[in-house]
Amino acid sequence: TADGQASLADNQLAVDIKGALTDISLLSGDAKGAIAFALNAQGAGTAPDLSLTVNSDRLSVAEREITGLRLTATGKADAANPAANVQLTGNVAGQPLQGSAVLATSDGKRAINGLLLSLGKNRISGDLALDEAFVPDGTVALDLPDIGPLAALALEKAEGDVRGTIDFSKTGNAPEVTIKASTASISRGDVSAKTVTIDASIANYLAAPVISGKIRADSVTSGGTVIRGIDV
Repeated sequence: TADGQASLADNQLAVDIKGALTDISLLSGDAKGAIAFALNAQGAGTAPDLSLTVNSDRLSVAEREITGLRLTATGKADAANPAANVQLTGNVAGQPLQGSAVLATSDGKRAINGLLLSLGKNRISGDLALDEAFVPDGTVALDLPDIGPLAALALEKAEGDVRGTIDFSKTGNAPEVTIKASTASISRGDVSAKTVTIDASIANYLAAPVISGKIRADSVTSGGTVIRGIDV
């Protein structure tokens, strides 16, 4: 449910909307609870100031309790000079959750600075430069010894570990992403894998993706089927 007001007069935008999703099990069968949100926009129609808040007192996802969840985002929707500050806090299964990122524009150059998501010992971090089309350039580091709590945040159920990097770059005008990652074990549902390493690149991933690289795994199990010694 949602209600509020929105108007645009003399190029001045005014939006004030509040609402809630009272049953998130509609999004995932493994989830229970409610989420509330509020959106406010004020200012020139071409560059309004924005404020978004999403919060929940308590959620239950894949047998993990998420409490005090709060996401705030403030900024300016200016196509020439976009800006945003995003903060995330909460607690997942007794572990503190913190997230932050700042979108800034300086001398016509856009960047996401201080990208960080930490949950217990899990950590995702990086800094990214953005071109005019918001295509990223930079590296995101993954240090995830226990992905279960992070999966719960995405309303999913998964177990295992992941460590590695995701590197965004360009070859000429074509964007490329290189993924180097490893896991001792990882599982979701009846699919699991052990001792996996990935060293792969996806060239021109927005228009005509071309994948190259190596994937190795000691074993991959799907239901009752087990494949061993994967090297492709």
